[in-house]
Amino acid sequence: MALRDQWQAERQQRQAVVAERQAAVATQLAALQEARQQQAVTLHQHLAEVYQALQAETQLFLTQAQQQHQARARQTRADLTQFHEELQATVAQVRSRLQEELADLQAETVDKLVTYQRDRTAMGQAQAARLQTYVADLEAEVATYLETIAAERQATAVAEQAQRHRDRAALTADVEAMFADLALFRHQLTSFRSQLQQYVWGDTTTAAPPPRPPKALAAPKATAKAASTPQSTASEATQAAPKAAAAPPDIETAVFDYLQSQEAGARLTEIESSLGINRFQAVDALRSLIQQDLIVQKDRTYSVQEEAPQ
Repeated sequence: MALRDQWQAERQQRQAVVAERQAAVATQLAALQEARQQQAVTLHQHLAEVYQALQAETQLFLTQAQQQHQARARQTRADLTQFHEELQATVAQVRSRLQEELADLQAETVDKLVTYQRDRTAMGQAQAARLQTYVADLEAEVATYLETIAAERQATAVAEQAQRHRDRAALTADVEAMFADLALFRHQLTSFRSQLQQYVWGDTTTAAPPPRPPKALAAPKATAKAASTPQSTASEATQAAPKAAAAPPDIETAVFDYLQSQEAGARLTEIESSLGINRFQAVDALRSLIQQDLIVQKDRTYSVQEEAPQ
């Protein structure tokens, strides 16, 4: 019980202290509220006074600024008027000076054009004289060069004519050798035929006409062909047409026309294959045309004879 009484006494004491403190805080808050209100009133009055002073100063500033702006505007207008007058005067002076300079420039240009025209005429005359001299020199050089070319062509034609005669003589000798080989081959073939006929048929006085040689006789031809000589090739071509002693005129004409169509000339094999003739006909036609000075032979190529320069 004593502890409880003591606790209640302490509790009442604490409540009394809290009540005192609350009363003190309320009194202090009331004082602070009153002081705050007083300060607010004072501040409001001060702000009103500052606003009135600021408004008066602003009005004064605006008035002064407007006056200064009007004064500057008047001064600017006066400066612009003066500048415009000065600019007009300057422009008039510059225009006058430019007109004078333009007149001087036109006069100078006319003088220069006259001088240039006179110089150009003199240069043209000098150039024409030089060109005439150059053309005369060039014509002389060309004439000399043409004479040299004509002389060289004449010498070349003479050399080619001599070469053609030599080639013609060589070709004639080759043809004669071919005919000699052909006669020898015919003689050998006749002898072989007589021997074979006598061997097969016996006495040939009462025998029937000799039969055609058997196919076995083709062996000598193959042997002769294997020798790969111009005489054997010509002999084979001659044996294929033994009765063609000379080429017909139409074959010579065909060979000549074919060579005229070939600018670079043609070889013997090309002539044979293009015209469909044998070796003997082609050789005989070419020999005849060479003898007539219608074609020439150079490096185993036959071509049409060109006219020699006069």
